[in-house]
Amino acid sequence: MSRMLRHAVLAGVLLAGLSGCGGRGERAEENATGGNAAGDASGAKTGGTVIRRLESECKTLNYVLATTAYEQFVLRHLYDPIVDYDENGDLVPVLAASLPVVSADHLRVTIKLREDIHWQDGVPITSRDARFALARIQDPDVPALNKLAYFEKLARLETPDDHTLIFVWKEPFAPGMYAITQLWPIPEHIYGQGDFLTHPANRKPVGSGPFILDEWRSGQYISLKRYDDYHGRKAYLDRMIFKVVEDDAVALNMLKIGELDEMRVTQIQWEKQTVDADFEARFNRYQYYYPQYNFIGWNCRTPWFTDGRVRLAMTLLFDRESINNKIYSGYARLVSGPFYINSWAYDKTVRPHPYDPVRARQLLDEAGWIDSNGDGIRDKDGRKFEFELNIAHGSSIAPQFAQLLQEECDKSGVRVNIRSIEASTFFGKVDKGECDAWTLGWNLDLDPDVYDTFHSSKAPPNGVNYGGYRNSAVDSLLVAGRAEFDEEKRTAIYHWVHRIMHEDPPYTFVNAVPEKRPIARRIQGVLMSPKGPYDFWPGANYWWIDNDASRVASGQ
Repeated sequence: MSRMLRHAVLAGVLLAGLSGCGGRGERAEENATGGNAAGDASGAKTGGTVIRRLESECKTLNYVLATTAYEQFVLRHLYDPIVDYDENGDLVPVLAASLPVVSADHLRVTIKLREDIHWQDGVPITSRDARFALARIQDPDVPALNKLAYFEKLARLETPDDHTLIFVWKEPFAPGMYAITQLWPIPEHIYGQGDFLTHPANRKPVGSGPFILDEWRSGQYISLKRYDDYHGRKAYLDRMIFKVVEDDAVALNMLKIGELDEMRVTQIQWEKQTVDADFEARFNRYQYYYPQYNFIGWNCRTPWFTDGRVRLAMTLLFDRESINNKIYSGYARLVSGPFYINSWAYDKTVRPHPYDPVRARQLLDEAGWIDSNGDGIRDKDGRKFEFELNIAHGSSIAPQFAQLLQEECDKSGVRVNIRSIEASTFFGKVDKGECDAWTLGWNLDLDPDVYDTFHSSKAPPNGVNYGGYRNSAVDSLLVAGRAEFDEEKRTAIYHWVHRIMHEDPPYTFVNAVPEKRPIARRIQGVLMSPKGPYDFWPGANYWWIDNDASRVASGQ
C-alpha cells in the first residue's frame, strides 16, 4: 500500500499522504491535440526553462521524510530510484544495472547496481546508501510511516559488496517488487552526520538525478538546473522551476499569460476557461484517470452498519449518477470496487449499483430497521437510525456528497447529521476509527494489494481498515493475493474480492475523477502513464522545448 498522498479528500480537494492500493494500470486515457509523438526525442533541443505549478509548499526534499505529491514532483528530478515503472507499467532499471533477479521461492531478490553511478558531489553511490535509506525508514524515531509498510515483510537487506543488494523476504510477498521501487537511496556520507530530521540537506539535497537544486525560496518557488555530470542521459532543459501558487484562479491566469507552462485545472476551468482558440493553439489538454477513487466509509463496528445489507442499502440510496452529472459534468466514472478502474485487478463485469431507494428500503426492513413508533425514523432494539457523517472542513465537494445522502436517507427514515471538522482533527478521528461515517478518497498504488485497507486485522490502531470491515472470505483472499505471483491467478483472486465487496460493501464506492492538465505545446517529449505525466520513470526529466510548436508564451 502506497503512503504517498495520504488522504485525497474527494478528488483532490485536500491532499496529505497515505493511499490505498490499485492494480498495475493500463495506459492512461488521454485527450490531447497536436504536439509531438509522446517521448520522441528525435530532434530534441537543449536549453530553455519549464515552469510548473506547485499547489502547496514543500516541507522537505529529504526523500525518506517526504509525504506529499508536491515534494514527489520535485524529488523525481533530484533523485533516481533503483528500479521503477515506465509509462507502460513495465519495470525498468535506473540505478540498477539490469532488472532484479528473483529466486524460485520468491524469497530473495538480487539487484546489481551500476558501477558508474555517483551523487551530485561526485561520491560513488553504493549499496550502503540504499541500506542507509532503509534503516532510516525503519527507524522508530523517523516519521516515515508512508513508506514503512512497504517493508513490513522484509526480513533483511543484504549488501555483500558495494554494488549488490539482496532483499530477503520473510515469506513470498507479491507486492515486494513494487516495494523495492519505493526504496530510493539517499547519501549516507551526507545524512550520516547530524540530526536526520533537521539536517541542512533536507533543504539543500545532494541528489543522484538529472537535475540539481539551484534555489529554494520558501512559499515562492524551487528552481532546479540541469546536472551536466549526471551518470545517465543528460536532461535537455536548462531549468525546471516549480512555482508555489495555491489559488486555482490565480494559477490559471498565470498559465494564460505565460508565467506557468502546466497545471492541474478544475472541472469548471477545463470546461469553460481553457477551450478558446487562443488557448488551444498554445496548450495540449491531457485528461487521464489517475489511480484513485472516492468513497463514503461506514464504521462496521457501530450498531447501524454491522449488517452488510444496511451498507448496501446506503449505496442504493446515494444517487451517484446525479453526483457525476451535477458536479463532474459526466466526466467521472462510477466504480464498483476497491481497485483502480483501469487495472487488471478491477473486475469490469461488476456493474456499479444503481440508485434504487425501493430496494434500499426493503434491505433496511430485512435487517430489522423499521419505524416501530411512527415518528418517521427507523429504529431497532430501541435505537434510532441516526448517525453522524463527518467531512473535512475546506472541501467544496464533500458537502455536496453529504447533503445528497442526507436528503435521500431522510426520505427512507434514516437521519444523517453532517459534521464538518477541521482537517487535521478529521484525519485524526478517521485514523482512530472514531467516525460513524466519513467521506474520503484513496490514491492507489500500481500493485493491487489492499490488505492494509480491508483485512480485519488492520482495523485501527493496526492499519487503515478504518471502518473495521470484517469478512472472513475477503481476509483469506487478501492473504492469498499477497502470496500469488502468477498474474492470471492473482487477477482471479482480486476479482473474487471485488465481487464479494460489491454485495457486502465496506464502503459506498463512488467514482473515479479524471485529472485534467493543460501543458504548453512548446513542451515536447511528454509521456503519459496511468499516473499522469510525472510519477514514473523518466517522467518529465527529458522534456524539451520547441518554440516553433506554438506561439511563444509571453514572458519566457
